[in-house]
Amino acid sequence: MTAAPSIKKSKPTLRVLGTAVTLIEPIRKEAEKDLGINLEFTILDGTEAQRKGAMHPESFDVYDQWFHDLDLIWPANSIGPIDVSRIHNWEQINLLPKAGKLVGSSHTGLHGDPSKRLYVQLDGTLGQSPSGQISMLPTVHNADSFVVPEELADKITSWACLLDPKWSGRVVLQRDAAIGCLDILLALSAKKEFQAADIGNLELEEIDELAKVLRRYRTKGHFRSIWADEIDAIAAIDGNTPIIGSMWWSGLIALRAKGIPVTMATPTEGYRGWFGGIALSRRLDDRTKDAAYEYLNWWLEGHAGALATRNGAYMSNPQASRRYLSKAEWDFWYGGKPAREIIRNTFGAPVFKKGDVRPGGAYEERMSKVVVWDTIMDEHNYLVRHWDYALGL
Repeated sequence: MTAAPSIKKSKPTLRVLGTAVTLIEPIRKEAEKDLGINLEFTILDGTEAQRKGAMHPESFDVYDQWFHDLDLIWPANSIGPIDVSRIHNWEQINLLPKAGKLVGSSHTGLHGDPSKRLYVQLDGTLGQSPSGQISMLPTVHNADSFVVPEELADKITSWACLLDPKWSGRVVLQRDAAIGCLDILLALSAKKEFQAADIGNLELEEIDELAKVLRRYRTKGHFRSIWADEIDAIAAIDGNTPIIGSMWWSGLIALRAKGIPVTMATPTEGYRGWFGGIALSRRLDDRTKDAAYEYLNWWLEGHAGALATRNGAYMSNPQASRRYLSKAEWDFWYGGKPAREIIRNTFGAPVFKKGDVRPGGAYEERMSKVVVWDTIMDEHNYLVRHWDYALGL
């Protein structure tokens, strides 16, 4: 009797929705090679990814975005809880996303650090009390400020410079209200032009006042570009005209790879922090869910973290990434030490020369100076409407 031919199973395919900050080609290629799966990246700007994530859970398997998105995505019931027992290196993740602080530091991040929405509570809401389920696997994060010409880094040391009349017409601003609004609030506060009771959670009257002030700057032509996608921000900073403004570290690295001499400001007032992570669609079948957990675990094995490090980000379990970085790379990106060799980005392009130091110093030094985290305010919808109107969007 002839044996029945074996049926070869096709590789599972994971559809990952997110932004260009983490959905980069080297990560896709390495994950496919290591895991034996197919990865389809859907890359949108942050707001569009957020909208699709909330409204179309059938369109993705894995959601790779920011922790503050959870305030909108979780109530939409489009993503489901992650079982901590299936996360192999959970114990390696540091205290910043788990407790809102760094090891050995008494500092606690203000205004919505990721720990406040990490754990799934008994009633299905999100909170800080540890449980066996999480909303999102913490991965990349950073302390951001704004990009400035490298030769002026020592002179531009305050958020107030974003609104200095001397830079009128040469300022780029992040469109996403959950991020760009904080940049403007930090600048207005530093200028003593507007002071909110809680910079991370404005009242209605404060939003009205902010919109008035912002519209004044916009109508004077203060902003060169209002960008939704970091690609547009990079295009706005062409290297021919000195420009400052909202930028993420991934954008800064891209600019330096093009040979444009810019750096990140080190504001005396502190940084705006952000935390990214990976969540799972509620509509996963068992086979796809198994592949998704493999992908989540792969992110904590070190290779992805090293690739993200070369793009300017930190990883939630940095010691795993250290195995995939040279000592010189580790000392530069995490240790805040002068580069002993040319520092290259994820694609191999030189971005820092020998002797350069990462702006702001070591990991602990930079992250302990976060004064506000990207956040969805209680009056987010009201803020977005008035923010867009003030910017003429």
